[in-house]
Amino acid sequence: MTAQVGDTLLDTAARKSALRRELRQRRSRIAPADRASAARHAARHLLQALPPRCRIAIYLSVHSELSTEPLRSALARAGHRVAVPLTLRDWRMRFVPITTHSPVRCRGSLRLPEPVTRRHLRGAKAFDVILVPLLGFDAAGGRLGNGGGYYDRALAGPRIGHRPQRIGYAYAAQQVDELPMERFDIRLDAVVTEHGLRRFPKS
Repeated sequence: MTAQVGDTLLDTAARKSALRRELRQRRSRIAPADRASAARHAARHLLQALPPRCRIAIYLSVHSELSTEPLRSALARAGHRVAVPLTLRDWRMRFVPITTHSPVRCRGSLRLPEPVTRRHLRGAKAFDVILVPLLGFDAAGGRLGNGGGYYDRALAGPRIGHRPQRIGYAYAAQQVDELPMERFDIRLDAVVTEHGLRRFPKS
């Protein structure tokens, strides 16, 4: 690695780290009532865009993330087939089916809520839609995650017919002008916020 390339990578990493701090603070300042309202509106917007009996992987929200609780219940009522991620010891991520009654506990190095069962694990390509958590997004479909790289690894590689769709799920306040992107960073096909679903140009 040349000094110039190394400096560029360090600069990109520093910019991402600063943006993560800024966006976490921005998200945490959203009032509780506004968070609840945004979660209900975002769930409705996504449901309107899904085909019948969609195979969709969502995430179980934590901390100040846009809550997926209203969405999880609505997906079940609409007959969609829902799964959530499991993080594995080798830094991979797989997805396991979940219902509204599935037991969940915090586990793994990140202490994220995950289903207790590890049966019927699936890779990302088994789904029509993957709902992707994020800290920030931009108008070109760039995404800034939490830094673990789980979704970048899970969604890497070629797709057939743009399946699964990679849809971000976030507050509108999480949009930024432009994100620093590296070659391994996935881009989103669309993002859902409390204001609606926005599709991005095909990359």
